[in-house]
Amino acid sequence: MKTDQTPLPLAVNDSQLAAPKQNKSPLEELLSQAMAQGKDPAFFRELLAVRRDWEADEARKAFNVATSEFQRRAPIIPKDDAGQNSKYAKLDRIWRTIRPILTPIGLSVTWQICELKDGNLCHVEGKLSHRDGHHERITFDVPIPEVIKNREGRSVTNVAQQMGSAHTYAQRYATCSALGLITGEDDDGTKAGGDYVTTEQAAELDELIDAARGVDGWDESKFVAWIKADCTADIAAARYNDVKRFLSSKLKGTQ
Repeated sequence: MKTDQTPLPLAVNDSQLAAPKQNKSPLEELLSQAMAQGKDPAFFRELLAVRRDWEADEARKAFNVATSEFQRRAPIIPKDDAGQNSKYAKLDRIWRTIRPILTPIGLSVTWQICELKDGNLCHVEGKLSHRDGHHERITFDVPIPEVIKNREGRSVTNVAQQMGSAHTYAQRYATCSALGLITGEDDDGTKAGGDYVTTEQAAELDELIDAARGVDGWDESKFVAWIKADCTADIAAARYNDVKRFLSSKLKGTQ
C-alpha cells in the first residue's frame, strides 16, 4: 500500500520542466532585427502584441504539462485523521505530501481571499500557478458551521473559530479539486483502474457543482456528506450517474 511517503518514479526530468529559457525565440530575433532596422513604432506595437500572445500560449502549454505530470506523480493520500463522524486527510498533511512534488515542476497554490459572504458562507479564492506565468483561478464557498455547545448548552466555539474551521475545509476541498487529488485507501492500485470517476467525469461534476451553488437551498456540507468524498475525483465510479442526476435535477429546480 502506498503512503504519502512513498517515492514515485519520474517520467520527466525536473530540469526539463523548469529549466530557464536560454536561446532567443524567433519573435525575439525578429524584434532585434526590427530595432536594428529602425522600424516604425506601430510595427513594434503589433509585434509585441504577437509576442505576448505567443508567450501566453507557451505558458499555458507548460502549465498543462506540469499539471499532467503532477497527477502522474501524486499518491493517493490516506484518510488517517479522525473527524467527528469519519476519517479524513488534514490540510497540513495533504500539503506536506504534495509540496515536494509541486515545487520541482514549477507549480504553486496560493490564496488571496478569505471572506464572509452572504452572511453565512466562507468564500475563498486562490490560484494554481506555473512559474512561466499561467494560472488557473480556484474558488470555493462553504457554509459556516454551527456553534458547538457542551452538555450544559454553553458555546465552546466562537465566530473566529467557526470561520477558521470553514476556511481550512474550503482550502482542503478546493486544493483536492484543482489538482485532482484523491484521499482514501490505495490498495496497490486496484482502485485506480476503475473504481473512481474519470478525470473528464470529475470535471463535468465540478461544473455542475459550480452552477448548483447559485441555486436557492443549496447546502454544500450536506452534499459533501452525501457523496462521501473530499473532492469530485474521489467519487466512486458507481455513484457517478446518481451524483450527476442529482445535480442536474437541482439545476432544474426539481429537488
